[in-house]
Amino acid sequence: MNFLIHSGMGIGDIVQKLPMARALKEQYPDSNIDFITASSESVWKLNRSILECQHYVRNLYWYNSGEKFHCLKLLLQLRMNHYDYGFVRDGGLTRVNAVPSYWIFRIMRFGGCKKLVGFVEDWVDIYADIPERTYYLERDRLTLNAIGVDRELNPNTIDSSLTDRSILSSLKTSRKIIAISTGTNTYAWTENGKTIDYDVKSWPYEKWLALSSELIEHGYDVILLGGPKEARELKERGIELPVSEHIHDFIGKTTIKQSLALLSISSLVAGSEGGMMHCAAGLGVKTLTVFGGSDYLQWRPANGDIITLNLECSPCFASRRAAECKYHRCLDEISVEMVLNKILSMNI
Repeated sequence: MNFLIHSGMGIGDIVQKLPMARALKEQYPDSNIDFITASSESVWKLNRSILECQHYVRNLYWYNSGEKFHCLKLLLQLRMNHYDYGFVRDGGLTRVNAVPSYWIFRIMRFGGCKKLVGFVEDWVDIYADIPERTYYLERDRLTLNAIGVDRELNPNTIDSSLTDRSILSSLKTSRKIIAISTGTNTYAWTENGKTIDYDVKSWPYEKWLALSSELIEHGYDVILLGGPKEARELKERGIELPVSEHIHDFIGKTTIKQSLALLSISSLVAGSEGGMMHCAAGLGVKTLTVFGGSDYLQWRPANGDIITLNLECSPCFASRRAAECKYHRCLDEISVEMVLNKILSMNI
């Protein structure tokens, strides 16, 4: 059996689909499982490094409507793989300019998938009837049920021994470690030729850093994680990190595989909803996730807890309302004390 699984392009999207791949591999040990995502070559390389730390997915393919020659080569590659099933993420409705896109259905059809499985009845061969706002692990379990695979999905999918553990030599501590993921990506809403960049996920940097200072007073060491975006924004805003031998700054200083290694030795990973939180769950590490405008019912990481204010305007992510929101109460009104008390109550 050969399977092609459609994933979103983010780090978290890739990791969220790994339990589905694991279940298929356990059901069909001799199967070949590949991922496909709308992406660019640079993002594809980033995500491919994550897949070097797992045992279930063989290849990661990418497509982009602006790369016609690449897509032609992709179709030829896919046809050679003779997929029995193609699973389409979220019905394949990728919102670009507020217009649904059905590119992935066409790619999977021309790529030779014998049967498509998904949530848009007119476009698939096997329809998976999934209620709205279903938790992602349950959604993927029900999707597999549609082809006769009846398994609970295990989120522990990343092998820490395959990460880049050389980074750990720089850490010298006997205290428990809490890793903090300091930011998430911004998003864009485009409509009628106008694009708005927005962020309804990220808890403010100042609060994460204040939390770090509180945590070291309670006997923890803190690892600060983030990418080039977070490093740049901290510098541009003139935000200085607390100075302590118990706060370890890795913001903008690690590869993905090094970040995974740091997550793997942590007792807890705290952060806003995003890729690093799902990576922590994939490693089997306990998580505490701050939810603002995204939907905790669907996207809460496995193996952890959440903080959310449950405001009447949430969730709003991937909507015009989110893009036009000027005051992010869902994030700004979550206090450092609230997050600290939650962590202390988790008995890590």
